Amino acid sequence: MKNYVLRYGLIAGVVNIGLGLFNWFTVAQIYGPTLSQTLGYLSIAVGLLCVPVGIRYFRDQINGGLVSFNKSMSVGLGITLIASLITFLYSMLFFVFAGDSFDEWNKRGLSTAELEELEIQIAQTPDFVFTAWFQGFILFLSVFLIGLIISLISAMILKRASVSK
Repeated sequence: MKNYVLRYGLIAGVVNIGLGLFNWFTVAQIYGPTLSQTLGYLSIAVGLLCVPVGIRYFRDQINGGLVSFNKSMSVGLGITLIASLITFLYSMLFFVFAGDSFDEWNKRGLSTAELEELEIQIAQTPDFVFTAWFQGFILFLSVFLIGLIISLISAMILKRASVSK
């Protein structure tokens, strides 16, 4: 694996973890699930800003100012894959250590009727959905799909077939 892909992927993953922990220990505890989930998706997008930065680094510092759409996509998806894997591992560990707290937090502020409805939904949901592995996989997919979109946009904007003077 190329050094720059690994570097930017690690940075994106660490940013996702840092913002995720900040969200859990501050925003989530004060404002509850709705704002916390919105902030969670925003933090993923912020972490994945390493994708266009990594593509631009490759284009300008390694490839002499030139990069094709396909090469931009491969660099962007490499960064995204590493960030997704790191976020997957973090998410699994989070649900192993904070799963019960997370479940209780998710129920906070619900009315009796909403809690009853939630309990019915939980009873109808297969058990594997509540495993750390599955929760990590869902977050992996979320990060990867957001990264795919960011990679596509970045590759379209940053591609440069020839240097114009």
